[in-house]
Amino acid sequence: MSWLQNLYETYDACRDVVGIGGDEQNKLLLPIGHVLKKTNIAIHLRGSGTFIRAEKSDAEIFTPCTDESESRTYGAVPYPLFDQIKHLTGKQYLENLIKWQKYLEGMSEYSVAYEMVSAVLKYIESGTLKDDLASCNIKYDDKLFIRFCVSIDGQLEDRLWMIPEIWRAWYSYYKLEDVEKRLIKGLCYISGETGIAYTEKHPKSINRASGNAKLITGNDSSNFTYRGRFKESSQAVTVSYENSQKAHQALRWLIAKQDYRCDTQAIVAWAIDKMPELINYYGDSYSISAQTDSEKLIEAESVIYTDYADLLKKTLSGYGAPDWLKKHVRRVAVLATDNATTGRMSVTYYRELAEDEYLERIVGWHNICSWYQPFRKDKDWKYKHGYFIGAPSFDQIIEAVLGKKRNRKDNAYDKLKKAARERLLHCVFDGERIPHDMVNTAVHRASNPLAFETDAKSAGGRWSEWEQVLCTACALVKRYYYDYKKEEFKVALEDQRRDRDYLYGRLLAVVDKIELQARYKQGNAKDNARATNAIRYMTIFSQRPFSTWNRLFTQELNPYIQQLKGASWHLNQIGEIKDLFNKGEFESDSPLSGKYLLGFFAQRQALRQKQVKNSDDENGGNDNEFEEQN
Repeated sequence: MSWLQNLYETYDACRDVVGIGGDEQNKLLLPIGHVLKKTNIAIHLRGSGTFIRAEKSDAEIFTPCTDESESRTYGAVPYPLFDQIKHLTGKQYLENLIKWQKYLEGMSEYSVAYEMVSAVLKYIESGTLKDDLASCNIKYDDKLFIRFCVSIDGQLEDRLWMIPEIWRAWYSYYKLEDVEKRLIKGLCYISGETGIAYTEKHPKSINRASGNAKLITGNDSSNFTYRGRFKESSQAVTVSYENSQKAHQALRWLIAKQDYRCDTQAIVAWAIDKMPELINYYGDSYSISAQTDSEKLIEAESVIYTDYADLLKKTLSGYGAPDWLKKHVRRVAVLATDNATTGRMSVTYYRELAEDEYLERIVGWHNICSWYQPFRKDKDWKYKHGYFIGAPSFDQIIEAVLGKKRNRKDNAYDKLKKAARERLLHCVFDGERIPHDMVNTAVHRASNPLAFETDAKSAGGRWSEWEQVLCTACALVKRYYYDYKKEEFKVALEDQRRDRDYLYGRLLAVVDKIELQARYKQGNAKDNARATNAIRYMTIFSQRPFSTWNRLFTQELNPYIQQLKGASWHLNQIGEIKDLFNKGEFESDSPLSGKYLLGFFAQRQALRQKQVKNSDDENGGNDNEFEEQN
């Protein structure tokens, strides 16, 4: 039950922000005994209970509720204050409101709440609701959900759901007059307290995408919820009403705030503290660095490709870190939930760590997975050009492995994506090795660039999707060899590495450069966006490198070499690379591993950086390659 205890403690630590945060009610930490509901009409009243006006406008608010009204299926039990017309005009609603009013009478700390509840009671007793709606040209429908606003002298706020005194007044009444008298007393498995009232009806709608699914439920004795193991549901687990409310309200709030969801799955990470916010675990190195003071370090450096993974490490290790990161003494929880059935939620992943360990594992992931990554959007939602060095985000990895979602309602894709996200969680926080199948799939997709070609006129636009998959695949390959072989690859070109697959990737990058260079000299920008022969042959090259190389070099490349007047510098590069092959390896036609992508990309980046450094070199010209037109 540690995850419930941590949520309960988080609620207590954050009680100062209950109900605070603007009009986005679904992102607020709700008071105990409240639930979010969508309302349709606002009725404005005077303190005397007389009608002022009615406005038809949809708004989501949090309304007081009992455990029975929140769990209602067919609407048999009314909410205490705001509800549908059919309940407001019912006998039980009126009786409940009278009991609440009598409880508040004479209590100085709830004087405002007493006046406002009395105003609503007088209005409902008047029986003019239907006529009042008609006078405001609102069509009567007993399913319309009503919210009340009461104007009282000296009170600036008239919206009852936004007044803290009413929140407290409701819980005080409900706890003493209902919970303590009605519920059975026993042990609370969250706090360990005995002799307190526990409930068998727990909050629902924890994750809005999961509908009414519940995390704790034991009200079904016919479908083996607990039958077969226990005679009564209370023998399985008991949780007090107050602690259940706190834990569920905290989780609802965390899910709504972090918003990292896929269909019914939600994954949250938080610190058990009055400031639960953390740097996120699922973003790429660039987006995570933007949450820290890394930008100050970036501005001080003048490099072509900024290493955000390294900056992230420096920042989180204390070099220029902000004050809130200098003391890693908090406990951090990572939790994933998903629907088990239509009405049941389950905790599918849970891990608790010290904050320094949480940060250390994120830094470790980003260091090992660091590679060139194309920028997407900056803080202003504008695209940035070029690359940064760092790890890809969870979503980028999943897209590289699974491809893009075919349509908005693609249940099969969502199922695979949810499983992939949890597997990545295990890699980051549990130290598990990167799944072999994910790496293989990403490599195969990156080796088929023509599948990603678009109709864009520029090379950058035409090949941007492939570039993203290629960069992500390289990061996964780099991680794979570290996990399984303890072999490390540098992001920069390793010009003395003698690995066959890496060398073949370098050769492919050089012949790609030769063709692009020749095209640029022809001055045909449209032709320059077209795939080179190296790119077109990439799939078959990864499967049969030697035979494909012979065709590329002897047949396809010759016209471009002639256009570059022999391309002596590039041919020298090819000769130097071939000299690094061990005896007999170059002539082998066995398939290449993902290492060839690392060699291909590293060599291509080295050629680009040489071009920027020495634009006057006769073979280095300015050929406006992919990233320069992004």
